[in-house]
Amino acid sequence: MSRFAVLTACLLAGAAPVWASDTPLYQPTPDWVKQAPAPDAAKLPTPRPQVLIFDQQQRIEDGRLSSYLRTANVIDSPAMLNQAGTISVEWQPDHGDVIVHHARLLRAGETIDLLAKGERFNVLKRELGMEQRMLTGILTATLEVEGARVGDVLDVAYTVTTRDPALKGNVDALMPVITKPATAGLARNRISWRKDTDLKLRGYLDGLPLTPAEVGGYREVELIGPAAKPADMPNDAPLRFRPLPMMEASSFADWGAVSRTFAPLYSTEGAIPAGSPLAAEVARIRTAGKTPRERAALALQSVQTEVRYLFKGMAGGNYTPQTPVRTWEARYGDCKAKTLLLLAMLRALDVEAEPVLANIDGGDYVPKRLPGAAAFDHVLVRATIDGQDLWLDGTAQGARLADLDDTPPFRWVLPLRTAGSDLIPLPIRASARPDTIVAIEIDERAGFRLPTPFKFSMTMRGGAAEMLRVVQSSGTPEQVEQMATQVVGNFIDNTRVLSQRITFDKAANSGSVEIEGIAQAGWDFANGRYRRDTEIVMRKTNFAPDRSRTAWKAIPVATNATGTNVITQRFLLPDGGKGFAIDGAETLPPSLAGLALSRRASLSNGVLTIEDKMVSTAAEIPPERVPAERSAFAAVKARPLRIVAPTDAPLDAVVRRQAIRSGQIKPLMALYDKAVADAEADDPTALDARFNFRWGIGDQKGALADIEKAIAIEGSASRQAQRSSTLYNLNRETEALDAAKAAYEADSSISYAAFYADALSRAGRADEALELLDPFIARGGDDMRSALQSRADVLARKGDVAEATAALDRALADKPNDPDLYNARCWLRGTMNVELEAGLADCDRSIALGISTAAALDSRALIHLRAGRLDKARADLDQALGLAPEMNGSLYLRGIVRKRQGDVAGGAADIEAASFESPRIADDYKRWGVTG
Repeated sequence: MSRFAVLTACLLAGAAPVWASDTPLYQPTPDWVKQAPAPDAAKLPTPRPQVLIFDQQQRIEDGRLSSYLRTANVIDSPAMLNQAGTISVEWQPDHGDVIVHHARLLRAGETIDLLAKGERFNVLKRELGMEQRMLTGILTATLEVEGARVGDVLDVAYTVTTRDPALKGNVDALMPVITKPATAGLARNRISWRKDTDLKLRGYLDGLPLTPAEVGGYREVELIGPAAKPADMPNDAPLRFRPLPMMEASSFADWGAVSRTFAPLYSTEGAIPAGSPLAAEVARIRTAGKTPRERAALALQSVQTEVRYLFKGMAGGNYTPQTPVRTWEARYGDCKAKTLLLLAMLRALDVEAEPVLANIDGGDYVPKRLPGAAAFDHVLVRATIDGQDLWLDGTAQGARLADLDDTPPFRWVLPLRTAGSDLIPLPIRASARPDTIVAIEIDERAGFRLPTPFKFSMTMRGGAAEMLRVVQSSGTPEQVEQMATQVVGNFIDNTRVLSQRITFDKAANSGSVEIEGIAQAGWDFANGRYRRDTEIVMRKTNFAPDRSRTAWKAIPVATNATGTNVITQRFLLPDGGKGFAIDGAETLPPSLAGLALSRRASLSNGVLTIEDKMVSTAAEIPPERVPAERSAFAAVKARPLRIVAPTDAPLDAVVRRQAIRSGQIKPLMALYDKAVADAEADDPTALDARFNFRWGIGDQKGALADIEKAIAIEGSASRQAQRSSTLYNLNRETEALDAAKAAYEADSSISYAAFYADALSRAGRADEALELLDPFIARGGDDMRSALQSRADVLARKGDVAEATAALDRALADKPNDPDLYNARCWLRGTMNVELEAGLADCDRSIALGISTAAALDSRALIHLRAGRLDKARADLDQALGLAPEMNGSLYLRGIVRKRQGDVAGGAADIEAASFESPRIADDYKRWGVTG
């Protein structure tokens, strides 16, 4: 649970020094309540509203608030019957009473009085809020509704009274207001008070009629709703601009009155008796701290670390803090107790300090609120040292000397002074220390397409470090690994975590998680170059305020909560980074979308280093600056930081072979070995990953061992197909055929049928292959066209070119503008060395129709080669490899072309590189009569 969720309970309203009833009372509805008529279950309105009655009425008198609530709802479904089967009420006995007036079921022509039948509420013994470190004093009583049926109306009414002497006779009251599009038979908000009481009312929706009427000796305001739907607001509007469906009443004259009322509760005179353990702690701090700042930091650290948080709302504790001595002895306290303790210690250390009230999540709205206690839910200390205001929160965690100038994002606070005070702004400053420090190292020296080892660390402080400590101390190994995967996944895509380590630095009060693993290659290929996106800051940041409506144009934009984050990335580049360049935003504007930014990017000795810092102070963007800020943000967003390889970068296969020879591949292999060793016995995914890696580095024997182990754990069509391909590369063709058959038997789709047919064809069993494909051809549609392409391959291998061409003609007749089919016919004519001009026309047509044209360019190059047009063949192959550098067939064919052009060394290099990934590629080209 978050710290803020816990703190919200710190200043919950109302307490009484006299214990009232700890069980519900049963009394008639009081005279001051204006009773609504009971619904007639036989004549329910059509269409039926969501609620029949939601009636809220409050009476303020003699410092006491009585809150009446009546609800009536139709039980219109079995699900609602289950929900309505238990009525719950909550109250605090040390505040006042809960008084039940009626609980009844209304059925057509019948009223079932549950209380008259002797049914009573049972008080639950477990106190609300214990799981949130709260002793709230709130009790819950429940009544099981016996005999309810679908169609009944459940009608319940009760009053909760509250009174708190700490408010010196003042009262706060809040009521939610039901708004459209919600529907209700009766939705009422009514508040009444003695006319000699100076009570102020305020609504936080436009148009609420709050002019009081005098009735007897009382004034009252009555609203019959639902009220009009609140005006729509952009999601990024500051809180103060947002309508809240609430009405509020307060008897406080002004903020000064609130300040004066609370100030005596935080008097520190005589709070630390001489000779007490607390006095000894103060003496220790005085000795240890050489300056007022050091002493203030030590006092704050003592309160934060030596006193655990526990909200205590019992025995008048909602507004009245327990004494510093009691807090230090008990070693627990809520925001009030911790603040009074810290205040007493600071004053004893001669540090100027005062308490201030705050609202954790609603601080921006406080100046719009009525002056009253209900406007606040937290209290902290404002200290002043050398003219500098310090905002010290005893309920926060992990503050150190360097953090004293940090500010919480509460925006407005109310100093508690005997002379009174108005609200004052709390200026928000950037944190002195980063909240998070992230360091990433990605080793890509083994190539552009192989997975990459990474090292990742994140250091956090304060509350985040404490959460990390909880994960370490109570999480299972699986939960810790899941946490590590989630953390690193926010920064690096497609990772496999192999190890994680959590450490803590007590002096800095920080926690770190260090993670190592493997990530998929992050390089893309376009326009003849490899590119890698390295952008994190702008990828994680967005600024798209909508101010299109006229009513929104004057609304500022609220930005993120406060925080400072530092991210350092290091990329170890392929080929020593030769010719690599940085592209995109090498620097960032110092201010953008409410953030303070800085970036340094450098490329040296084969390593790209990027250092980013992002600081948010929850700044607002004034409406007149929104268009320019949006434009500036879009401009930076459009230039993400990338690393770009040169156009003449070595082929990926070449880089990989260099990595193998230099030993750079060994650390990556070690990570895969660890993944396999650490994997559960029934989990084949680590073996799958190592199979792909070994395949990529040309280790066919190792790859075969891995895929066979994976199949032993969990067989599948895809694994059998991978095994078949690996066996074929190892010249174990009979076993390859058996594996292809196993793949087809596991998945009899056209994809695996075509794979098996190709294996049968290679084994000289063309007739069986054709028979296998016939049912798919008979089906029509996509399966037919795929099967016809496979049939053409089988027939071509058999030497029946005419029938192979006829198969593709039939497929094209079924889908005349399919670029893949035109390419298939072009390829057939090129490999078989027939009808070359017709083949050229097919390739041209495929290129004209297609989106991805690399395969058609490769086929056209073969046509040009057959026709003796070597320059055109070379140009097409260069273009094909520029689009798809992983096409080994194009690389092999380019090697042949280069040799015929006289570039023997270059051609041999291409052929060697292509054969590295496809060991038997030469067999096919020899079969077609295409050799160097």
